[in-house]
Formats: sequence, structure tokens, C-alpha cells
Amino acid sequence: PFMISELVRVFAMRPILGRFGVVNTLLMDIGLIDEPITAILFSPLGVVIGDVVSFLPFMVFAGFLAMEAVQPYVFEVCEDLGARTVRAFRDVIVPLAAPGIFAGGVFIFVNSVGGALVPTLLGGPGAVNAGLIVNQAIVAIDFPLAMAISAIMMATLMLLLYIGHRLFDLTKVLQPIS
Repeated sequence: PFMISELVRVFAMRPILGRFGVVNTLLMDIGLIDEPITAILFSPLGVVIGDVVSFLPFMVFAGFLAMEAVQPYVFEVCEDLGARTVRAFRDVIVPLAAPGIFAGGVFIFVNSVGGALVPTLLGGPGAVNAGLIVNQAIVAIDFPLAMAISAIMMATLMLLLYIGHRLFDLTKVLQPIS
């Protein structure tokens, strides 16, 4: 997914989610539906699916890197203490990787709020997000509205970073590994 442009990935979702696309054809072939579902493409559901397809690889990558930073001996200690794999993952590995997972979530939040491609291509004419509203306000020369929405987005990001700093002490996360 990193090697393919976001435009190509999102545009490729249209034949998959369309009225006679892969999803509807598969559901009709296995007998779950009798007629195609029209509420997938050009709807809020299409935007959500497009956002997941666009940004899931980034979250998986951030989560993988965060979990990769856990030292190998931690797995041995969990095994020696008798923790099963699921419990060790839930109670030890995820808390150790939580700062990286949080950073991936903030990264995706920033990109999805400002992105205008997915709602434009998959949401239809009525789909909006904050990035589209700001863009349309600038085109309409309504700078106070654009600045207000941008300020709200910045305040939300600052609040997320503050929460992350209080929970994970991000200064330690950002220090180089010695």
C-alpha cells in the first residue's frame, strides 16, 4: 500500500464498492442479498471504508514498529512466569507498545482530518470533513470560517498531544535509543 498513490487506492475502491462491484456481486453470489446494496458507495459508509483502506497500513506499520521495539527477553520472562500468549500480549506487550500505537493514532488523525480525497471520491456530493470545509471556505473567500475551523483542528491536535504526553511522557519516547 505504501508504493501505490492514495489517489489510485481510493479510486480503485469505486469498482469494488459500486452497485455491481465486487462486494455486491460476492454477497449476491453467496445468497446473502437479493439485490445490490446501494448504500455502500457515495455514502458515509463509503467514506469510512475508504479511510480505513487509506490509513490502516500506516497504523499497522506504527503498531508493528512499536511492538518491534519490545526487547526479546520480555517474551521469555512472560513464558517463564507462565503467562499464556494472549495474556502476555494483552497485559505486557500492548502496554509497552502503547506510546507508539498512540503516536500512530495521532498520525492517522492528522492525515484523515485534513484529507479531502476520500470524501470527494467515495462520499458523493454531500460528504464533508474538516479539510473540505476549510478548502471550500478559502475558495469562497470566507477566511474567518476557515481560520476558525483550522483553530479547532489545531486545538484538538494539541489536546491529543497533551493527553499523550501525560499518559506516556512523550519526551522519553522521542529520546534516541542508547
